[in-house]
Amino acid sequence: MIISDKIKRKPGLDLTQMDGEWILLDADLCVVTRLNETGGRIVELLDQELTPGELAERLASEYEITLEQAQADLKRYLSTLSEAGLLDKRYEG
Repeated sequence: MIISDKIKRKPGLDLTQMDGEWILLDADLCVVTRLNETGGRIVELLDQELTPGELAERLASEYEITLEQAQADLKRYLSTLSEAGLLDKRYEG
């Protein structure tokens, strides 16, 4: 994926926060994925169709980490989401 490509979650996925935990539901496949706070925040930000660079900047600011750390963590997480079929198109970071 080119760094300027905008990333979004797969259509039809519902994201809900319950009891401090994020739940991602794929009703078509009857699959429920539990996410931690940061994972839920990333999936929530995917609705804004940001580029990976914009996502990393936002996470660095919100979680008070370096941009380099945010980029590295985000790259791994987006790859995991992609492998699980949770992104609109394949992420190749």
